[in-house]
Amino acid sequence: MSFRSSACLVAILGLSSALAAAADRPKPEFLNTKESLERGLPFSEAVRAGDFLFLAGQIGDKDGKVVPGGIAPEARQTLQHIKDVLERNGSSLGDVVKCTVFLADIAEWPAFNTVYREFFKQPFPARSALAASGLAMGARVEVECIAYAPKGK
Repeated sequence: MSFRSSACLVAILGLSSALAAAADRPKPEFLNTKESLERGLPFSEAVRAGDFLFLAGQIGDKDGKVVPGGIAPEARQTLQHIKDVLERNGSSLGDVVKCTVFLADIAEWPAFNTVYREFFKQPFPARSALAASGLAMGARVEVECIAYAPKGK
């Protein structure tokens, strides 16, 4: 066998091993309820990738409208949505490792934190927060989370 043939054979074997390893690797799972699919929105409610759940941003809506009353009721409804999505997918608030909070007005940060502490206890997830120039449906707050959620836990 010539050097060129040997090199080609090694390359083919290497490629075949890489393809076999990729085929064995779990693919992301795009998770939606029947209701979320019926709404026809262009995103998944959550995505499981390996041992993590990535949740879409949630706002404080109910029956297609932002709940009235300002930041506290909206934050409460937002965090309830997060809790519900996590539980539907075999996880919980205690498994959340990171939250990103978007506020329409950063001055509402203290009021948001009061509600946040109703849902999350120590040790708290890592968290980032920022003010946004506008949120979906005119919401005051949107929160997205990442949870550690090994399958079969």
